[in-house]
Amino acid sequence: MEKENGLQYKFLLIISTAYLAVDINIQGVLALMPFIREEFVLSSSRAGLYSTFHFLLATAVAVFSGRIVDKIGSKKGLVVGTGVLGILMLLQSRSPNFTLILALALLSGLFFSIITPSLNKAVMQRTTPENRATSMGVMQMGGGIGGFTGAVFLPFLAEKIGWRNAVSFSALIAILVGIFIFIFYKEKGAAGGEAADSKNDLDFKDSILKLFQNKDLLFVCLFGLILGFNSGAIPAHYTLYLTQDLPLSRTSAGFAFGLLQIGGIMGRPLWGWINDKFLNGSRSRGLVIVGIGLTLVMLYYFRIMSALELPLYLIYLSSLILGFVSLGWMGLYFTTVIELASEKLAGIGTGLSLVFIRFGVLLSPPLFGLLADLNNSYQLSWLGMALITGFFTLVFGFIYRDKFAEV
Repeated sequence: MEKENGLQYKFLLIISTAYLAVDINIQGVLALMPFIREEFVLSSSRAGLYSTFHFLLATAVAVFSGRIVDKIGSKKGLVVGTGVLGILMLLQSRSPNFTLILALALLSGLFFSIITPSLNKAVMQRTTPENRATSMGVMQMGGGIGGFTGAVFLPFLAEKIGWRNAVSFSALIAILVGIFIFIFYKEKGAAGGEAADSKNDLDFKDSILKLFQNKDLLFVCLFGLILGFNSGAIPAHYTLYLTQDLPLSRTSAGFAFGLLQIGGIMGRPLWGWINDKFLNGSRSRGLVIVGIGLTLVMLYYFRIMSALELPLYLIYLSSLILGFVSLGWMGLYFTTVIELASEKLAGIGTGLSLVFIRFGVLLSPPLFGLLADLNNSYQLSWLGMALITGFFTLVFGFIYRDKFAEV
């Protein structure tokens, strides 16, 4: 397949709507949990099960979802993933009890798991290495914007028309996006994901075996576990940290949380652009810089933010920078993964990496909170995360300093 040079903004805009749609729904429902909790009279622990149920099956089937995408192609994956997720969200909005909502959340995670492999495969097929990380970051912006929009807009909408109608509205967006992608996304390559050399396609077992024989890919996946730790723990506890340790008002903490998300949106294309333009496409060097940046910012939170009374504008600026390093790495990371996995196995390679990332996202919030409980502040949490991230970054940088060089 012939690939086009330069950034393909029309193509990236079309496919990024998939991330926009699903993240409006997922992050929006999490933001609506106080409304849902009030209607069904839920305990905090039971209300927290929604996120667990959604990501549980999404994590368990990530590799299988990637394999499906490699078979059916990115377009079908995006249409099915967004469309069916929208239908399931619509059913959640009309569910008579929370148990049924959890069951539907489990299923929604299944179709959500198709989205990322489909998007990554689409970018791999259409971009050249010189602009791939930038393209991946631009596409990833859709998720950041969708998450921010859902978290801010759906609660406001719920106050006016009720949480059920608010979720129905976001579900309709996902269904319409599925139709939009079906009409406007022109997938290049053979239909249905069947490549011309399909006779040489590996079966699922052989594909997995080939990926596990790729030690470089496995180590990048392990590094993804640490990145997932950060992107899971920090958003989950950030407003609690700001109101408990500093302390900020809930309004100020909410605004700082919004800046954290905006920093992540900015970071997704900028990390890729920096890597493509200034690091000669060296993915390892780019990931090491991300890891070092994360470590330094968390040490800053441990030693300065938590110990000194900083003016509000510095706290806001710090939130923006923290979001840039802790949530903005995804485009660069997934570029590394799909290049190591190869175009043919881009979907299943993405699925494998998602298992590690989501495992970190699931584990880190309670561990980050446990350290805070033991110390009656989040200082120890920031220090512990900084030490873990710094250690793995140094090991990664030392072993792979000459690999993933210019591509």
